[in-house]
Amino acid sequence: MAALDFGMALARGMLPKAEAAQKDLLNLAGGRNVFKSEDWWNKAVDEQIKSGYRTVESQNKEFLMPTGEYQPGKKETSTSYGTYSPLFGWQALSYTPTYSPFFGYAGGASARTSVSYKAPEGAVFTVDPKTKEKQYTSRFYDVFGKREDFTAGELSDIESAARRGAQQAKRTAEESKKSTRRLARGTGGLVAKAVLPGEKPATGLPSLGDIGLGLTTTALGKGLEL
Repeated sequence: MAALDFGMALARGMLPKAEAAQKDLLNLAGGRNVFKSEDWWNKAVDEQIKSGYRTVESQNKEFLMPTGEYQPGKKETSTSYGTYSPLFGWQALSYTPTYSPFFGYAGGASARTSVSYKAPEGAVFTVDPKTKEKQYTSRFYDVFGKREDFTAGELSDIESAARRGAQQAKRTAEESKKSTRRLARGTGGLVAKAVLPGEKPATGLPSLGDIGLGLTTTALGKGLEL
């Protein structure tokens, strides 16, 4: 059974068109250039059709470790309060303003939430020569949450794509058979019919290298075998 990466499986019509569903499959496969068997892709799509595909709930940050692997960092959120004006911009408050469910924060203040990520112990880093701060090698990744069912139209697209993929695979197999038959006809001459030395000829022809070409001539009164 052939091994396919994401692009190859998509080209064969094995995968859904829905972008969110494709993200789920990419995450399950481990990336675009990871090869999986045809059976694996089929089972993954079947599970999506049965249970729905996972949707991206949030993002997290992971950090490079000395082993070459990445580990998730600790997500931390903080909230600051302040006021904003076109002239002075954002002005942070040193205290937490009172809040009313009807009028919001007192004094026209608003809340601002920021997210940061704490690197795991031992993560790879370099030191900025100017600021002397640690700079970690990191990347963001999707965190998947609840599942969402395909719409009727998306299911119809999956069925149509699978049908087209099966037809293409059938045409490819037929072309391969035709090429094999042409190759067999092209190599069906004298050499193909001859047998190896020591084997019994099946066509009446001598085996190659045993008795030459089976022709004789004379030279200086002696018979020579060619």
